[in-house]
Amino acid sequence: MKRFALVVLVVSLAISPLLAGVEDRTTDSKTFPAARLVIVDNINGNIEASGYNGNDLVMEVTRTVHAESAERLATANREVKLNAEQSSDTVKLFVDAPDRCNCENSRGRSQHEGYTVRYDFKLRVPAAARVDLYTVNAGKILVNGIAGDFDIKNVNGEIEMNGVAGSGQAHTVNGPVKVVFLRNPTSSSSFETVNGNVDLAFLNGLSADVRMQTLNGGMYTDFEVTAAPEPSQPPENRGGKFVYHRGGATRVRIGAGGIAVTTKTLNGNIYIRNQENK
Repeated sequence: MKRFALVVLVVSLAISPLLAGVEDRTTDSKTFPAARLVIVDNINGNIEASGYNGNDLVMEVTRTVHAESAERLATANREVKLNAEQSSDTVKLFVDAPDRCNCENSRGRSQHEGYTVRYDFKLRVPAAARVDLYTVNAGKILVNGIAGDFDIKNVNGEIEMNGVAGSGQAHTVNGPVKVVFLRNPTSSSSFETVNGNVDLAFLNGLSADVRMQTLNGGMYTDFEVTAAPEPSQPPENRGGKFVYHRGGATRVRIGAGGIAVTTKTLNGNIYIRNQENK
């Protein structure tokens, strides 16, 4: 099923510019035993999580500070911290900064304070673990070879997942979402962006009810499907052919149906691919 429409180019929101002056960069490593749930709550920077045949979470994190002066650097070091907590089999890595507070005018405070701080995470995660990964600016989230469920959120950056076997959601605002499954998900999953493509590759034998929605873009699948029009926006019948209006949602059933797979973008295409068809 293909539909083509005019794609409107939308420029992503600008990310904080690098500040001239002083730069400080440090790398730290730490191992957390018996991790079954890994939570990373970042603000600026990348998160890369790769599954392996082990039980421990192995973290390598690079902290980069750009400051207007040595004094501002000292302020950044005092105000922005990485908190690492483990409770039973749950590990939480949380970047704490003044921007986190709910106080008035806190949004973007570090920029006005004369410094920016980013954390870039590289994680080796037990392959069966669940991962909840969040970042906001100037970062990509990359997941490789993790079979557990997932909750992935970005704002100004892309999400890419390869060789995954769980279920969950992957949402961003400015950037594409690309997911290649090692095994098809077994429960409802959602993949969304505003500016970018949603590109999902499943294995043959997928049984799902898929909802696709885009405003400026096309929708494509090479699976055999049965059309299931959205009740609130039925298709128009033109000489026996059903026409789905641009901007509406389209529901299709793949295989016997079952789990709900939701895909959505505003400015981009949606691809539901069968990996067997190359």
